[in-house]
Amino acid sequence: MGMNKIGRNEPCPCESGLKYKHCHGDIIKTADAKQIANLAMSQMIQEERIKKGVICKHGILKTEHCKDCKVGD
Repeated sequence: MGMNKIGRNEPCPCESGLKYKHCHGDIIKTADAKQIANLAMSQMIQEERIKKGVICKHGILKTEHCKDCKVGD
């Protein structure tokens, strides 16, 4: 039993009544956008922790020894 590709203008198989392109057709784009947003947020949190001195630029807690940081870094 083969699966046919759903056309963008066909009704969505979830039976929402919407066209596929306006319902589940953009799920991959949405997932990509969420991944990008999560990555950006993680980077911002990391940068803020570095600014506050909680972690070093290598991501190691300041209370632990980072073998890659020089003294006074």
